[in-house]
Amino acid sequence: MDPHEKLIRTLFLTIDANDWATLRMLVTSDVTYDRPGFPEINGVDDLCDFYQAKRPIGAGVHELRSVVSGTLQGFCWGHFSGVSREGAVLDEIFADWFEFHDGRVHRRRTFFYRPAI
Repeated sequence: MDPHEKLIRTLFLTIDANDWATLRMLVTSDVTYDRPGFPEINGVDDLCDFYQAKRPIGAGVHELRSVVSGTLQGFCWGHFSGVSREGAVLDEIFADWFEFHDGRVHRRRTFFYRPAI
């Protein structure tokens, strides 16, 4: 497994574990995250605030089905199952694109598999 594939897999395990201290080590301080339905997230503090206070997910698990990574960019897709903060069942197919810098995630963009427009 190459280092960026390991980084992507570790990122999702860290998010599922609500381990925000480790998350801070996996991303650059000026990380950018684009996620449908939310304003652009800029910086590690904004990212951690999103996960702790704004993300509608209460708990769940990402199952990565495929990861492709290279020197500067990576991509994965998989399935998420969990519950919302209100207790509703969540079941989503997702894809994520990553840009890396100095062995960390510098940019991330999430896509969901459902009609949007």
